[in-house]
Amino acid sequence: MMINLGAEFGSHLESSEDATELIDILNKIPKDDFIIDFKEVIFVTMNFAQAYYTAKYDSDKRISEINLSDEVSVVMGAADEACNP
Repeated sequence: MMINLGAEFGSHLESSEDATELIDILNKIPKDDFIIDFKEVIFVTMNFAQAYYTAKYDSDKRISEINLSDEVSVVMGAADEACNP
């Protein structure tokens, strides 16, 4: 199942609460595989990114990301390494 993150949460993702809410929503959906589409997201904070990966790795769902801009990819990659060394 694909989730358009920008359409659901906006183009600027700053809050750890948004990241936690996203994964909580996915955990309630009776599917196992999710693709998070970052196409419309132009900015994320490290706070959002770390909360996203922390919640993602705590979830039993298989979650992948697509269409990350270069800027978003740098932040998300750093957070991924910090949360999953």
